Amino acid sequence: MPRGRKPRTWVKMDCNGLLRGSINYLLELDGQAVWVKMIAFSEVCGGRPGFIEDNNESGLPHEYIAQELHCPLETLDCVIKVMKEDGALSINGTGSIELVNYKHYQFSEYDRQKPYREAKKKDYENQKYGHMVKK
Repeated sequence: MPRGRKPRTWVKMDCNGLLRGSINYLLELDGQAVWVKMIAFSEVCGGRPGFIEDNNESGLPHEYIAQELHCPLETLDCVIKVMKEDGALSINGTGSIELVNYKHYQFSEYDRQKPYREAKKKDYENQKYGHMVKK
């Protein structure tokens, strides 16, 4: 894991996508459960959120992933195949599994407004300590 990054203990879910999206007709219920667990697992394992990999950004054995997700290896392999064909995940040259839209779903209104909050805070600090404020 890259230094300084502490994985969150939560992830956001796209409720509409989860209930009405392609996951419902592409995967059986057990496959849907594995997909949801893969989303959570991608946050806590490895170095980058949205990737299932080790700390060196290399893929993990599918047997290990299946064990961590408490699912049969066949179910995991089926989910990976189906979601790869759907464009929801990709596997790079090192075997890392990337959940393609992970960052999109984890981006929040709080994240969107962060640059504005930081600029406002900087302006306030400049005024507080008598520095010139750029307009």
